[in-house]
Amino acid sequence: MKYLLLRNEKSVRDIADKAYKNLSDKARKQAETALLKINPELKTFKSIRKGFIVRIPEIPEDRKSNRRNAIDPIENIAHETSEKLKQFEDSLNKKFSALENRQKSFVQSLKAASKELKNQATGIAATKTLQKHVTDSKKQNDKNKKLSITALKKMQKTIAAFDR
Repeated sequence: MKYLLLRNEKSVRDIADKAYKNLSDKARKQAETALLKINPELKTFKSIRKGFIVRIPEIPEDRKSNRRNAIDPIENIAHETSEKLKQFEDSLNKKFSALENRQKSFVQSLKAASKELKNQATGIAATKTLQKHVTDSKKQNDKNKKLSITALKKMQKTIAAFDR
C-alpha cells in the first residue's frame, strides 16, 4: 500500500489529483470514492491537518502506465537519510585527510627545527616532546577516524534495512 503526506490539499479531489496522474473524470470519481472508503477521516476534511498520512488505494486506472508513484514515507526518509550519511562520510574523509596533511606539515617543520636546535642544550628535548605530541595526536586522530567511520557504516546499514 502507498501513502501520501498531506501538505496544502483542500479537498479529496486535490488528494486524488496529487496521488494519481492524468485521471479522467470517471477515474477521478473512482479515486475519490476509494480514498474516502479507505480513509473515512477525509469525510470531515476541514479537521484534517497538514502532515496527515493518507492511505492510497489502487484503482483500475492506477494500474496503467500513467500512474504517479506516491511516496512511501519510510522509504523516502530512509533514502534522504542515506544520502545525508553519504555526504557526511565524504565530509569526514575530507576533514581527516586535511588533518593528516597538516600533521605531515608539522612533522616536516619539526624535523627542520630539530636540525637547527641540535646546538642548543634544551632544543633536542623540546623537539622530541613536540614530535611525541604530534605522534600521539596522529594516533588519536586515526582512532577517532576509525570509530567515526565504523559508527557511520553501522548507521548506513541500519538505514539500508528501512529501504524496502
